[in-house]
Amino acid sequence: MSQAIDTFGCVRNTIKVSAGHYVDLDDPDPESIDLPSIAAALSKICRYGGHCPQFYSVAEHSVHATAMAVAEGFVGDALRAVLLHDAAEAYIGDMVKPLKLTMPEYGEVERRFERAIAFAFGVDFHHWSDVIKRFDRAMLKAEKIAMWPEDREKWEGFSDIEDRDVSLGYWPPDQAERNFRHMACLLLPGQTYQGNLI
Repeated sequence: MSQAIDTFGCVRNTIKVSAGHYVDLDDPDPESIDLPSIAAALSKICRYGGHCPQFYSVAEHSVHATAMAVAEGFVGDALRAVLLHDAAEAYIGDMVKPLKLTMPEYGEVERRFERAIAFAFGVDFHHWSDVIKRFDRAMLKAEKIAMWPEDREKWEGFSDIEDRDVSLGYWPPDQAERNFRHMACLLLPGQTYQGNLI
């Protein structure tokens, strides 16, 4: 006997975002995608499933990855793609990669949101996929070295990536949100924010 799906607390298949409106998880409308909600959510999502030695947000990871790309001379669309490469997680949450690999349904939902985010901000994630991968992977290795320097376990692919010196700030959510929004305002046309980069 199959069990009925428990929809208690749901409003169809939507989520309420920090800006106050609802976003459809099955068919996200690009007009429902907004930078303040992305920044607010990513600033509160901890990387590595929360198993970091200190709180370390997806927002901080994204800002550092973008700063790394700036330092290597990338500009414009490439930087926007790097900054927003994890923006879908603001709507569907983060999932540790080994688990994500076993759940192709998550990948499909993620791609749906990436398409909506790409349309909303005029970002071509596909075109810049190699650049995104380069800096995302560089940050992953830098984070592992910074957070777990004593760990001698070999993470897949790390031998092919040079070591980078990145100073992680372990920003609290309010600071991570401000820094993400500030970076976005520098890169995304039409975005305004009065906060300061800290």
